Amino acid sequence: MSLIKRLDRYNMGIPEQLHQIKWKALQESPFRFYRGTCHLFAEDLSKLYKPKQKIRTWTCGDAHFENFGSYKGDNRQVYFDINDFDEAYLGSPETELTRFITSIIVAATQMNVAHVKVHKAIHDILDRYTAAISRRKAMMLESEVAYGEFKKYFGQMSSLNRDAFIAKRTVKEKGVLKLKTDGKRYLPMDKDRKIALFDSITPLLTKNQKYSHMVFEDAAIRIAGTGSLGQNRYCMLFFSKTKGKQYLIDVKETRRSCYFDTTTIKQPKFKNEAERIITVGGLMQFAPPAFIVPHKMADKWYVVKELQPSSDRMSLDYFDQDFNRLIEVAKEMATLIAYAHLRSSGNYTASSTDDLVKFADKQQWQRDILDLSGMMAIKNQKYYKMFCEKQSERHPGK
Repeated sequence: MSLIKRLDRYNMGIPEQLHQIKWKALQESPFRFYRGTCHLFAEDLSKLYKPKQKIRTWTCGDAHFENFGSYKGDNRQVYFDINDFDEAYLGSPETELTRFITSIIVAATQMNVAHVKVHKAIHDILDRYTAAISRRKAMMLESEVAYGEFKKYFGQMSSLNRDAFIAKRTVKEKGVLKLKTDGKRYLPMDKDRKIALFDSITPLLTKNQKYSHMVFEDAAIRIAGTGSLGQNRYCMLFFSKTKGKQYLIDVKETRRSCYFDTTTIKQPKFKNEAERIITVGGLMQFAPPAFIVPHKMADKWYVVKELQPSSDRMSLDYFDQDFNRLIEVAKEMATLIAYAHLRSSGNYTASSTDDLVKFADKQQWQRDILDLSGMMAIKNQKYYKMFCEKQSERHPGK
């Protein structure tokens, strides 16, 4: 099947406006294309590699460099961790690490980094993962213990003000606060759709303790991410009667993990996709994000959670083409992946910590990942070029 047919099949049913936004995002860079096409990675890797070890780990499924970031937990502490579990499934550490290492190679290629330097960096990243597994203890990364690049990053996050965060995303119309539908973060919704959304969210406001003090004020279609662009996603503006301030709430439709059609590992059963995403995130993260709950609306399941000023992903732009700084952070991210695998070990048929340690001691899987990551990065570059050429043919002059 051709690349375009594979993309069209996966993105079938996306509303035209969001389809255009997503296709434009995929053309932005090879890395943005990689972010938005995890399904291509899953399909291709399953054909190239069958893990030799029978190790089962809970994986976020999409552990690329920009799926790590800061967030405020239920305990109101700010953490840095893996922060996207849409593709989460019971898989293998090789798949998780190949997805991550490939993202580093794709980023390095964009930065025009020498091959020798990239090769050394990848070895250092894998060494960090294996060392963390060997220590058997899952720690956490939060602002109080951060150093180096993370100390600077947390410092930037702490300077963000809640009032400024809300003000940047809202506007007053006739004395009433509304979401700012500027086409960048949010798209407008007609009145009937807002009413339908409010009616659908009402059971959450009346029955869930986390949301029982909230009063609905406004809603808009949210534009965020790349791979999930096109799924139903909303931002809702609420006023807390107990706190006396506004909250922004993210309401995101869930779908099956793209790995479910490629893995041979039997998957534990969850009641719905929202429960899978929240449960696996809870197993892998040190602390869950604030206000995160599953909710059903119109026969579809959604993950509902707070949007926060302290919530941000660490993007490539943050490093301003400095590969040395990027690798310093990537090595810590590899440690966080190891912590997530340790933290979730032994749960829902995942392998034990002892088995993970035995796996980490072996060398062959590391050689496999080095080869696989290189091949997957080359495939991504080829796909990106093909995609851009096809778009140019469809829309000449744009």
